[in-house]
Amino acid sequence: MTAALALSLLAAPAASAESDFATITLTKVSGWTGPEGGFWYTRGHPVDRQKFDVDIKNVAGHGEQGLDLFISLPTDRLDVTGYAGDGWDCWDVNEGVGAEGIRCTQDAAIADQQAWPELTVETRGFSIYTEDTIDVYAEAGGHAEVHAGQAFLIDTST
Repeated sequence: MTAALALSLLAAPAASAESDFATITLTKVSGWTGPEGGFWYTRGHPVDRQKFDVDIKNVAGHGEQGLDLFISLPTDRLDVTGYAGDGWDCWDVNEGVGAEGIRCTQDAAIADQQAWPELTVETRGFSIYTEDTIDVYAEAGGHAEVHAGQAFLIDTST
């Protein structure tokens, strides 16, 4: 039963978040392949880079100012090599297993049904076969945290 539950969590479309104050969408930009709504695939290589965008839309029913993100990923398998986006301040974190990745803040005031500026994250996949997820957690204005995840695979086969 536990294995079936774990498999169903990985197989579920993971690129959109639960409803709350915001919706989160992850979109592959470059270096990733795979169908929409399924696993993202990449090759582990020391020079190749992968990019994905994080888009967050305010659906709270009123304006919000400020946003805090935690993007969790296994940094020993998928190294963050850069991030870019208007008004984003990001830094690397390594607070133990499950608490590795980057934290980002955004101070913009965003009206209801509008999106915060897009955040682009660049990574480098190591040459280690990996099946895992990229998880994005967002908080703002005292609202309950929202989450979106994307399953990925680093393929090292020849």
